[in-house]
Amino acid sequence: MSRTHWPAALSVLTLSVAVAAPVPWQLNNPNLIENGSFEDGPKCDLLTSLAEGSTAITGWTVTRGPIDYVGSFWEHADGKRSLDLHGSPGFGGVKQTIKTTPGAKYKLTFRFATTPHAAKPKKKLAVEVDGAKTEFEVDASGKSTMVWERQSLTFTAGPKDTVIEFYTLETEDGNCGPAIDDVKVVRTK
Repeated sequence: MSRTHWPAALSVLTLSVAVAAPVPWQLNNPNLIENGSFEDGPKCDLLTSLAEGSTAITGWTVTRGPIDYVGSFWEHADGKRSLDLHGSPGFGGVKQTIKTTPGAKYKLTFRFATTPHAAKPKKKLAVEVDGAKTEFEVDASGKSTMVWERQSLTFTAGPKDTVIEFYTLETEDGNCGPAIDDVKVVRTK
């Protein structure tokens, strides 16, 4: 049978592409964190230490002591930058204030890792949401590269804008601390 005699249904090639529909809460509830992957900040090749009080990373304030703003020193969870909550050396944190609706529910997610060459492979950090503290731990034992673990917590917004702070709970190994990246807060209800 020649091509000109093929049934019409066979003469046209039809492609179907399945496109995933956006999740409804993503459409109406974007990430409230500004610069959650820390891409906007000072020039940083390998790493740059930032002192307490610094606002050099767009949207963030350094708290409790120095941190390291990390460039090519290690592989990041998202983008080309992340944070080590230990400065070189020091024990610090970062915070950001976000606009929230009183009584609304939110989900905070972030990626957490520690350097595999740290003297102490297990690291702890705290996340405070309006003063309510939640602790997280990651373990780099036996790992040769950064392994970023997704962490999350949910919260109900208070009567004012919400302050979110990440800080180290470590008191040793001042050069290698808990690392964070890819911070997001979305409204869930």
